[in-house]
Amino acid sequence: MRTIWYMGAKTRLTGEILDAVAAADPRARCVLDLMSGTAAVSQALAGRYRVVANDVQAYAQAIAAAYLEHDQDPVARFAGLDPERDLGLRYRENQEALLDLLAPAVALEDAYLRAAGLEPEAPDPEVGPVLAGPELPAPRQTLPAGTQDRADAYRRFALAQTPAFDEVRDAAARGAFARAAALFRRETIAARRAAPRAFPYLLASSYYPNVYLGVRQAVAVDSLRYAIDGLRGRGAAARRTHYLAALLHATSVTTSATSHFCQPRGLTRDVEVQAVLLRRAQSIPSRLVAYSRSIAATVSATPLQQGNRALQGEWRQALARWDEVEADVVYADPPYTQDHYSRFYHVLEVLTRYDYPRLELRGGQVTKGRYPRLEQRHRSPFCVRSKVEAELRALIEGVAARGAGLVLSYGEENGLLLRTYRDAGLTPARALRRFADLARGVFEEVQLEKRQLLHSGQGDSNHEVTELLLIGRKPRRRGPGCA
Repeated sequence: MRTIWYMGAKTRLTGEILDAVAAADPRARCVLDLMSGTAAVSQALAGRYRVVANDVQAYAQAIAAAYLEHDQDPVARFAGLDPERDLGLRYRENQEALLDLLAPAVALEDAYLRAAGLEPEAPDPEVGPVLAGPELPAPRQTLPAGTQDRADAYRRFALAQTPAFDEVRDAAARGAFARAAALFRRETIAARRAAPRAFPYLLASSYYPNVYLGVRQAVAVDSLRYAIDGLRGRGAAARRTHYLAALLHATSVTTSATSHFCQPRGLTRDVEVQAVLLRRAQSIPSRLVAYSRSIAATVSATPLQQGNRALQGEWRQALARWDEVEADVVYADPPYTQDHYSRFYHVLEVLTRYDYPRLELRGGQVTKGRYPRLEQRHRSPFCVRSKVEAELRALIEGVAARGAGLVLSYGEENGLLLRTYRDAGLTPARALRRFADLARGVFEEVQLEKRQLLHSGQGDSNHEVTELLLIGRKPRRRGPGCA
């Protein structure tokens, strides 16, 4: 299974998690993955159990649904997928409308890519060219001949000359973007907020050009999103879910940022310019097809149970729907640190919702990260020192109250609650005991296991961390079991 680029993805720990779930209840038939993220754990569980995946983020639900919700034969369903037939016509319709405005900017971007020895819309090597865009006339602007001068010119093009929608004032669209001025006007975005499915789709092209995506890539993302929403006929809902998950995967691995969407690169060093150009050369449609095939292969190789579900909501909402969930074991992977994940994956959430969100302002200006306003982003109590202990206790008690076993992942070195305990003067051993005590009051048997693994965070290199698995067996307050 190839996951989106994600902080703390559990792909390297799925075997241990499966063993922990079996230890929490050897007779379990149904597992609730309470905070499913990339769906890596949900998909691993699906080979043995009925799985209900839940996450507060809409993009995570879309990914989980693509892997889990297949009550009919997925092999037969995937055999009918044809990206050209399914998406091609509407993709080109939206692309043509956007290129009427953005062709000069895309042509100039293509020229910078070729000057760097790259080919625009470079395909995935396993897929080849897919839904390729039209050949564009050469740009009017002549690029500098020298490597350093050309890098400086690209910085100006990407950082200073590329407009993007602004909440406060209409962005100045000049030069290669002069024809596209309407894309960045506040009145245009206001109209889309009232009717977000109006033609043409233009969210990525207005919000993120030369920020998290290249200009051609932004056009491709909007046009693919338009084509996906336009799928109709028998099985259309499942195909929309499948292709949307593939688009999210493709956007994740081609971002011009590092491994997430917290901040765009500043392009202060020439090596950053080259790295960004390399990413912006990649074909979004070809990557979408590569991930479509990967999802299909993973699902087809998994003996899925009937009745898998993908839910969206805060963890309390999932437990409140227990008559639908009815799990024997709950696996919970709450955020460990003070970093709110919604800030790192806001672009994926925006592309899933496709609602042209209002952007956060600081000092009267749109933030560099172009985040949606705080009230539109999830803020987790697990990431707040003063709230994390109470939130973890409430989660553990809520699971026990429903008669389910518990497996809870947490970081030892970087886990906010354990750091809080240590900062208060507890030794590491006493901090671990106090952490386990959260479960001892509501489970008859509690086990705390440790696993060493390499973790990559905010664009940093892999480093060794200790992953804790808190296992709660035999809840003291029993509720309905799994049907």
